[in-house]
Amino acid sequence: MLHLRRALTLAAALTSSACFQMTTTVHVRSDAAGTIDQRLVFSPAAMARMKQFALLGGSNGQPVDLTSEAQARADAASLGPGTTLVSTTPMATGAGQGRASVYAFTDIDKVRINPQPSPPGGVNVRADGMDTHGRAITFTLVKQPGGNALLTVLVPLPELPGGGLTQRGASAPPEQIAMLKQMFAGAHVSVAVEVAGAIVHTSSPFVDGSRVTLLDVNLDQLLKDDTFLPRIQAAKSADEMKTILQEAPGLKISFDRAITIEFTPAK
Repeated sequence: MLHLRRALTLAAALTSSACFQMTTTVHVRSDAAGTIDQRLVFSPAAMARMKQFALLGGSNGQPVDLTSEAQARADAASLGPGTTLVSTTPMATGAGQGRASVYAFTDIDKVRINPQPSPPGGVNVRADGMDTHGRAITFTLVKQPGGNALLTVLVPLPELPGGGLTQRGASAPPEQIAMLKQMFAGAHVSVAVEVAGAIVHTSSPFVDGSRVTLLDVNLDQLLKDDTFLPRIQAAKSADEMKTILQEAPGLKISFDRAITIEFTPAK
C-alpha cells in the first residue's frame, strides 16, 4: 500500500500541471565511445509538486528532487552499463529550474536513452501521457569495410498525451483538451545524435550537418491545434494517423523504427 501511495503521488507530481523540458544530445565517435549532454528543466509548478511529494515521505523516506546532483549521479546507471557522470551543474531558465549534466560512455551499444525523466528511488509510474518505466532508445554501431561507421538507432514511437481519454473513433470533449493543455503546458522533449565525422547517408529526414534529430515533441505547439487529438482519435488507419502526425506542428518523429546514420569518421 505504501508503494502504491508513493506511485500515485509521483504520478500526480509529474503530470498535474507539472511539466518538464528535457533535451538530450548523444555525441558518438566511430570507436563507439562518446558523451551525452542532457538538460532537464522543471516548471515552478513541477517543483512545487515534488516538494509536496517529499512531505509525504518521498522515495524510501528521502526528499524528492529530480534536479539534484544525487539524482544526476543516479541517472548515470539508467543510461547504460559503463556510463559515468562527468559534470553536472544547476541551471535556471525562464521556464524553471533544472540541471545540465554531461555523461561519458565507452560503448554506444550499451547506451539507453529514456526520453522522460527518471523517477527517484526507482519508482515506476504509468499514467496518461507519462511512463516513467519508459521505452528506451537504443543504438548499434558497426564498422563498414570501407572505413565508414554505420549507426542504427531504434526509436519507439512516443506515447502522446490523451491517448487514454477517448476511444478510437470518438472525439475528445473540449474540456479534456483544455485539461491536457494545462497539464502539459511548456512540455518539450528532444533527443538528437551528433556523430564525430561527416554524415554520408541517413534514413532520417531531420538532419543538420553532423546532427540527426531522433525525436522532438513540443506539446505547446502540438496541442495549440484543438483538432489534433480528435483527428488522431478518429483516424481509421495507420496511414491516416501517419499523415496527421507528419503534418502536426511541434512534432518531429521518424516512422521507421530503425534510423540509420552512416558517417565517415573525423580524422
